[in-house]
Amino acid sequence: MKKFLISLAVIIGAVALTLMVTIPDRQQHADTIKSVMTGAVNAELRDNNIDGDFGSIASAIATTTVDQYLNTHFMVREHRFYSLGFIDYNEEFILVSLGIFNHVFTLDEEQARQFIKKGLQNSADLPLSLP
Repeated sequence: MKKFLISLAVIIGAVALTLMVTIPDRQQHADTIKSVMTGAVNAELRDNNIDGDFGSIASAIATTTVDQYLNTHFMVREHRFYSLGFIDYNEEFILVSLGIFNHVFTLDEEQARQFIKKGLQNSADLPLSLP
């Protein structure tokens, strides 16, 4: 019984150490989210039959916008065994990613599309201010 408990403690310790060493950093979270959001934007462009030169330009603008948004509104909280990625959206923090074992789990493409559509609808409601 004593050998079993020692073996169990060693296994738990090894797993804990592995978790601590393989926490994804902010850049891994941002790259994963950017990839999913870019895929969602490209799928939305395809669904709306926006292709060719205009589609390429729209995709490049969207990718740049997502990158800038992540640079200013994305935060990663690192915990001892995992990390969590949050987006500050209308002063509300929304969990968008979980990092564990050097892998980032995040929104799927459909959830990203809904998030983008919701953001566009909310931005359309904002009053425009001209200088």
